[in-house]
Amino acid sequence: MLWKEKKIMHLSFLHWKMKLSRRRIVSCVIISMKCREELLIWGNRSKKIHEDTQDTRDKSAKLEGDIKVKINALKQFEKKMGKITTYIEEKKGKFAEFDLQDVKVQEKLKHSKSKEKKLQKQLQKDAEKLDDLKNVPSDSEKVIREATVGKEKLEQNKINEEEKLRKVMESLKQETRGLQEEKEVNEKELMELSKAVNGARSKMDVAQSELDIYLSRHKSALGQLNQAKETLTTTTSTLKERKTAIKELETKIPQNQQELHKDEKELEKLIHSDAQIRNTVYELRQKVEEAKSSLTVNRSRGRVLEALMQQKNTGKILGIHGRLGDLGAIDEKYDVAISSCCGALDNIVVDTIDKAQECVNFLKKQNIGVATFIALDKMKVWERSIDKIKTPENIPRLFDLVKINNETIRPAFYFALRDTLVANDLEQATRVAFQKDKRWRVVTLQGQIIEQSGTMTGGGRKIMKGRMGSSLVVETTPEEMEKMEAKLQKDLAMAQKYQEQKGHLEEKVVKMRQSIREMKNTLEKYTASIQGLTEQEAHLTIQVKDFEANVIAVVPDQNKQKQLQKTLDTYKKEYEKAAAKAGKIEAEVKRLHELIVEINNKKLKAQQDKLDKINKEIDDCSSSITKAQVAIKTAGRNFKKAEESVKRIGEEIEENKKRD
Repeated sequence: MLWKEKKIMHLSFLHWKMKLSRRRIVSCVIISMKCREELLIWGNRSKKIHEDTQDTRDKSAKLEGDIKVKINALKQFEKKMGKITTYIEEKKGKFAEFDLQDVKVQEKLKHSKSKEKKLQKQLQKDAEKLDDLKNVPSDSEKVIREATVGKEKLEQNKINEEEKLRKVMESLKQETRGLQEEKEVNEKELMELSKAVNGARSKMDVAQSELDIYLSRHKSALGQLNQAKETLTTTTSTLKERKTAIKELETKIPQNQQELHKDEKELEKLIHSDAQIRNTVYELRQKVEEAKSSLTVNRSRGRVLEALMQQKNTGKILGIHGRLGDLGAIDEKYDVAISSCCGALDNIVVDTIDKAQECVNFLKKQNIGVATFIALDKMKVWERSIDKIKTPENIPRLFDLVKINNETIRPAFYFALRDTLVANDLEQATRVAFQKDKRWRVVTLQGQIIEQSGTMTGGGRKIMKGRMGSSLVVETTPEEMEKMEAKLQKDLAMAQKYQEQKGHLEEKVVKMRQSIREMKNTLEKYTASIQGLTEQEAHLTIQVKDFEANVIAVVPDQNKQKQLQKTLDTYKKEYEKAAAKAGKIEAEVKRLHELIVEINNKKLKAQQDKLDKINKEIDDCSSSITKAQVAIKTAGRNFKKAEESVKRIGEEIEENKKRD
C-alpha cells in the first residue's frame, strides 16, 4: 500500500505543477500579445507626432523594455516547462507499470474474496447436511422398531378379525337357507322354460328367413330400378345446369378480363404516383426534422447562443456562424469521444475578431452572460495543418472524422481538436500515445483522454455525449419551418389518399384475378364433363328400361307369400307366449337374489371393513420399514460424500488465504 500512496502523492504534485505552469504560460502569452498590440499602436502614432511627442517616445521605449523583459521571462519559463515535461516523460513508464500492477492486484483480490465467500457458504451448507445425516440412522432405526411392533400387533388382530368374519358367514348361511332353496327351484324351472323359448325363437327365425329369401329377388330388382331412376334424374339435371353455366362463363370471362386490364393500368399509375409522393414526403420529413433539430439545438444551448443567433437572424450582428458543435457532424460511434475531449464545441464561431468583440459588447450590455468566440480570420494559421497525416497503427484522427458543409469552418475544428487520435480502448490509447519519436493526444471511444504531457482523464459515472450530432444541421428560420411543415402535411394527406386508393384497387385486382382463374377452371372442367354426362345419360335411359322389365319378371306369387307369412305369425305367437312365462320366473329369481344379497351386506360389510382397515395399516407399516432401511443406506453414502466435500472446501479456503 505504501507504493500506492507514494504514487498518488507524486501524481497529485505533478498535476498541480503542470496546472500552475499552464496558467503561467497562458498569462505570459496574453501579456505578450497585449504588449505587441500596444507597441504596434504606439509605433504608428509615433511616426506622425514624433517631433511633438517626446513623452510618448519615452513611454514607447519603456514599453519595449518591458516587452523584452516579459519575453525573456517567458523563455525562462518555457525552459522550466521543458524540464518538467522531461521529468514527467521519465516517470511515465513507471507510473504505467504501477497502474497495471494495481489493476491486476485489485482484480485478483476481488476474485479471491468472491471465491472465499462462495466456499464459506458451501462449507456451511455441507456442515449442516452432515449434522442432519448423522441423525438419520438412529431416527430410521427407531421408526423400524416402532413399525415392526405395530405390524406384529396388527397381524394378530387380523387373525382374530378373520375368525370373526368366518363365523358371521356361517351364521348367514343358516339365515338365508330357505331363500336359497326357493331360488334354486325357480332357477331349475327357468332353465326348462328357456329351452322352450329358444326352440320357439329358432322356428320363428327360420320362417322369417324363408319369407325374406322368397321376396329378396323382387326387392333387389325394385331397388336397382329406383337407384337407376334416381341416378338418371341427377345426371340429366347436372347436364342441363352445366350447359347453361358454360354459356354464362363464355360471356362473363371476357368482360371480367377487360375490367381487370383497366384496373391493372390504373393500379400501375397509382403505384407510380404513390412512390413519387412517398419519396417527396421522406425527403421533406428529413428536412423538417433537420430544421426542427436546428431550432431545438439553438434554443437548448442557452440564453447566450439564442440571443446571438437572434441578432444574426434579424441582421443586427452579421458574421455569426453559430456554435462550433452545430457546424459539423460525426458518426454516432465517436460521439462520446469528441464530446469528452473537445471543450471548444460550445465556442461560438464568427468571421473576424471585430465581430467577436461586437458580440462580447452586446452580451455585456444586455447582461445575458459570457461566451468564448473563435474568429475565423485568426484561424488561417492552421490551414497548413489540416491535411491528413500518418498516425500510429493507422488509427483515425478525430479531426478527419468530422463532416463539414462550409470549408471555411474547417480550420476552426482543427484549432479545437488538433491532432487528437481516437483509440478503441485505454490499452490501445496507452500504446499509441507514447511513441519513441513523438507523443500524441489520444481519446478512447469511452471518453478517456491521455494528454501529450502524460496526464490521464477518465472515470466517473456520467458519460459526456451529445455535444455534436451525427448529421449536419441546416439553419432554418421559423417562417421557413412553418411553410415546410404545411407542405409536409399536404403531401402526407395526398400520400394517405393514394395509399387508400391503392389498397382498395389492389384488393379488387386480387379478387378479380382469383375470380377469372376460378371461372376458367370451372369452364374447362364443365366443358370436359359434357361428353361424359351425355354418354352416361343415354346409358342410364337404357338401363332403366331393362330394370323395369326385370321387376315385372320377378313379381312373387301372392298365395305362397300369404302362406309363408301365416306360418311366421304362428311361430311368433308361440315365442311371445313362452317368453312371457319365462320372464315372470326370471323376475322372481332376481327378487330372491337381491333379498339374499341385502341380508348378507348388512351383517357382513361391517366385519369386512374392519379387516380391510387392518390390512391397510399392515401395508403402511411395511412401507415405513422399507423406507427407513433405504434411508439408512442412502444416509451412509451421502455422509461419506459430505465429509469429503467439507474436507476439500476447507483445503480450498486455506489455499485461497495463502494466495492472498
